[in-house]
Amino acid sequence: MKALFINKLSYLIVLTVALLGNAGCTSEFDSFNSNKTQIMDVAEKELAGLFSRAQIHGVAWLSGDQYGRATRNWANPLSGYFVTSGFSSEQLVINYDHITTVQNAFFGRSIPAAVVIQEKSKETNPVAYHVATIWKAYVMYQLADVWGPLPYTEAGSGKSTVAYESVEAIYDHIFQELAAAVTYLTPEVQANPALNVFGAGDIIYEGDVSKWIKFANTMRLRLAMRVSNIDAARAKQEAEAAAQGATMDSNDDNAWIVDIPSFNGLENGMVRNRTSMLMSADIESYMKGFADPRMPVYFSPVTAAPIPGTPPEILANIGGFHGLMPGYAASDEAYIRMYSPVGPQWGPNVVSTTVPMPVKFAAETYFLKAEGAWRGWNMGAPAKELYEKGIELSLRQWIPDISQAAIDAYTNGGSLPVDPQSFPYTDGALSDTPVKFAQGAERQYEQIITQKWLALYPDAWEAWAEHRRTRLPKLYKRRQTLNTDINLAKGQLMTRMVYPESEKISQPEEMQHAVELLGGPDRYSTPIWWDIHPNGN
Repeated sequence: MKALFINKLSYLIVLTVALLGNAGCTSEFDSFNSNKTQIMDVAEKELAGLFSRAQIHGVAWLSGDQYGRATRNWANPLSGYFVTSGFSSEQLVINYDHITTVQNAFFGRSIPAAVVIQEKSKETNPVAYHVATIWKAYVMYQLADVWGPLPYTEAGSGKSTVAYESVEAIYDHIFQELAAAVTYLTPEVQANPALNVFGAGDIIYEGDVSKWIKFANTMRLRLAMRVSNIDAARAKQEAEAAAQGATMDSNDDNAWIVDIPSFNGLENGMVRNRTSMLMSADIESYMKGFADPRMPVYFSPVTAAPIPGTPPEILANIGGFHGLMPGYAASDEAYIRMYSPVGPQWGPNVVSTTVPMPVKFAAETYFLKAEGAWRGWNMGAPAKELYEKGIELSLRQWIPDISQAAIDAYTNGGSLPVDPQSFPYTDGALSDTPVKFAQGAERQYEQIITQKWLALYPDAWEAWAEHRRTRLPKLYKRRQTLNTDINLAKGQLMTRMVYPESEKISQPEEMQHAVELLGGPDRYSTPIWWDIHPNGN
């Protein structure tokens, strides 16, 4: 993939510089500012550059400063993958200004670019219209999963006030749009298998429309599972329809995005923040217990020099893989470097602008289908077969030279999660369920979700969303939090982000409507529509 990127780099730089200048503060396209309604008139020849912009800013929280503001400080501590070296972040104390900044990165850049493409191409270039719609849907459902009700239909309409819609309505729009996109694009690709749109402007699939069909169906599967507890009939309908079409079934279908220097040198956020992201005791319990061969890929051994007075129990971490308990105490931060940082592909000796950023992996497809089959839906194969295929694909993705014998040994493993003994905490093992597919339905469900969680790494946003939906995998209870919206004694989780102050000032009536649609107060502990758990409320 890196080679393909390098081959198209010179063209992309010319294209994006011509279209966007240096994409800095003086760029013409920075009139796509934090206003969610603004549209700019462009020529159709510029749509490929706009699509690049929609993509790179559509994964804003995977790159550069936004990774530090959002992913490192919000999603990572809630995903079960990582603890954060910043004590306040690990205590879920959210910088309110960052909420505005992060939301504006999407509504001010990615969404306007996608909307312009839609408006310019709907009648004249339906292929471009539908691919842009797929990408906009991908960005928007994630934002709805984080905040709740948001503008959708009127985003980019040019109105001074844009209507907020419920998460249920947003999901309904997206389901319809994905179905329409696949319905239109499928016969187009059948007639022309090499069908291409945006070309090098598509910095994920290089314009391959057949890949976007698979991406759309897999997203539809993901969202069907998301609503399965709140609207089982709709979930079944959407999942079965998606599974009948082409889905992301091979690691060749994996979606990665590599930033380019012409976008102000935005960079892979994991590389930039690697020293502040440490292994969580949660993932240590599972990966060590399962003897997971991905552990030295996901994380690195402890190599830091200890500070004077380090307890011997923590000194013993040196040379091994060790995680820290989520919500650790302030006194633990002194020894934060005595826990495992992220794996070697994210540093320290790498160039952050050349490390791919993950968007979606094919392994997830099989776990989504496995859950559907577990629910009795027609997914084309039994749950066990799909579950095991998902494990295989994930192992091959991260360890390309892994042997079939090693895959079989892991898939049929009977070992259990372990107590990570993250001094001074000893809370026992998280689960007593092995990797080998079980007989009982309850254990099967836990296995499917747990292995999907391991395969989703490092996508902390999806891991957090799925944990809210399923309360799986089992994670350690956070030791403490300084966020007054979250009552750990009631078993509360952080289930969303609150709305930015800028919206309360600019659209007070719509904000009031948004909170009504949310169905609870604008707090970090109010569940999103599809999250049926009362969360101690």
